[in-house]
Amino acid sequence: MLFQKPLNRVCLAYQNSYRTFVYKWFIVLIFLGLSISACDNEVDINADWKETMILYGLLDANQSEQYIKVNKAFLNEAGSALMIAKNSDSLYLESVTVKIIRSKTGEEYILTRVNEISKDSGIFANDVNYLYKMTDPVYENEMYELVVESGKTGQIAKAVTYTLGKTKIEAPFRTSNPIFSLGANYIFISYVPAINSYAYDIKMLVEVQEFNRKDTSLIDTKNLRWNVITNYRMPQVAAGSPLPTVIHQIERTAFYQFLSTYLTDTSDHIVRRIKSVGMQYYGGNQTLVDYISVNEPAIGIVQKQAEYSNVQNGFGLFASRSLQQVVNVPMDPNSVTYLQKSVYTAPLNFIR
Repeated sequence: MLFQKPLNRVCLAYQNSYRTFVYKWFIVLIFLGLSISACDNEVDINADWKETMILYGLLDANQSEQYIKVNKAFLNEAGSALMIAKNSDSLYLESVTVKIIRSKTGEEYILTRVNEISKDSGIFANDVNYLYKMTDPVYENEMYELVVESGKTGQIAKAVTYTLGKTKIEAPFRTSNPIFSLGANYIFISYVPAINSYAYDIKMLVEVQEFNRKDTSLIDTKNLRWNVITNYRMPQVAAGSPLPTVIHQIERTAFYQFLSTYLTDTSDHIVRRIKSVGMQYYGGNQTLVDYISVNEPAIGIVQKQAEYSNVQNGFGLFASRSLQQVVNVPMDPNSVTYLQKSVYTAPLNFIR
């Protein structure tokens, strides 16, 4: 899916995608060393050590905080790569300067290293998760350059990206007092895409409360996320032309099926109420869309995939996205009738 990387906070996206990206690179280096060393064990076949930086970041003008991930690839013939990957010192550069330059004005922003977002367990060490953070505002529809310099070698890696504008959200919530209704056979999602956007993911958020039928006490609150639209490519228009309104028509039945998939039949002891509904609109620029396209699962006989990088003198991804959302929208009480009558949701015991 397009913007779980991301597409959901910005950093949470980095963790999954970065883990896959770096794992590919160090596995390639490991097996290259093993295959060459098998030819002649009398010769030191590894090339001289070279620092290789891996950068990953998504700028979003709608967010107050930006994060950049900076790591290094490694090759070590003296020990197991899987064991080395468990050592945080093998993943992070000893010293590094990370800055973002706003090309329009030449302003430079030095990012601060933080360890404030936890990383999931897996192949790589997760005792720390160093990120480089910027709290200065990022402006829409502008070019930004990322410059990372190693304090140990003086090596510099660079990348550029263009930020997106704002999405103009029109439906299903476009009034000053929005409400979600199931009165029509279709749910219409309408928006004018952000400037510089090439693809969209759209997700619906549904907050469901569960109550004890006997005493009406609250048992649980479930926050469900429905991937309504995934990797929808924007129609491209000539420079200076107005962006067209995009309309998606989603069958109401699909919403019922979504609820029945994530909520279990509770017989009679639990009743449910939809407390609120929301929509998230994720737009991605061309760089991000190209990266995702290259890394889609292979479906043909040839399973080998190309590596995508837009980082000069390094590897990784520096791109832009735009996340906008409308949340905490109440559902029309009359719509509960449709949930009670549908074959998919009648067993879920929805009430007003």
